[in-house]
Amino acid sequence: MTAEIRDLSGRRFEQVNLSRTRVHGAFLIGTKVTDAWVQSLDLSGNIQSLVVNGVEVAGYVQAELERRHPELGYLGSKDVPGLQRAWSTVREIAAATLDTARRLPPAALNESVDGEFSYLQTLRHLVFATDRWITGPVLGRADQFHPLGYPYDSAPPVERAPLDLDATPTLDEVLEIRAERTASVEDLVRHATDGSLARVVDSPNGGATTVGDCIRVVIFEEWWHHRYANRDLAVLASRAGT
Repeated sequence: MTAEIRDLSGRRFEQVNLSRTRVHGAFLIGTKVTDAWVQSLDLSGNIQSLVVNGVEVAGYVQAELERRHPELGYLGSKDVPGLQRAWSTVREIAAATLDTARRLPPAALNESVDGEFSYLQTLRHLVFATDRWITGPVLGRADQFHPLGYPYDSAPPVERAPLDLDATPTLDEVLEIRAERTASVEDLVRHATDGSLARVVDSPNGGATTVGDCIRVVIFEEWWHHRYANRDLAVLASRAGT
């Protein structure tokens, strides 16, 4: 079932207690919170601008992330060598994450931590993301979505329909499909030219985009989701005592 987005834009909330609540998949564009008591607020997502008590902190957050993860400084590269370097980096991260996952009991790879994707769901989601941005718009394949892909919460019915959300594939089954998808991206990146990256294609979000931008979306999907996966695998490892 599609998780529909409730439109509460333009509303005003006063004297509400949001302690111990969780906000997921929300759009906080142009949102203003005033006279609030904030303690232990954990915020993650695509943060482009964030003002705290009159101080813009999004730039600091980005700089700190790049200090901790230097590869963030070039993952969005628009030139061919930079894009090839970015793709190589996320593939290395994915391989290291997989090594960590293989050290856990197989059942743990289906476990969710704090309501997030399990590791197998993460891999399935990356299959879906590659299909959404590469298999369809860039490669032009009619059978765009593999049934074992896993969508984002508010994916439209047309994208969810081909998917078997109740499937329980093994790690090796998912890895076989994922290898096919990453090979497609690998081929595009290896043979990339300025002209091929600038080719205009239909965007899954509507309108037009370029092949280069489609590849960059997949690169960032890989980076962020493997970061989340490593965070949760560490929790699962502590539970398992490994």
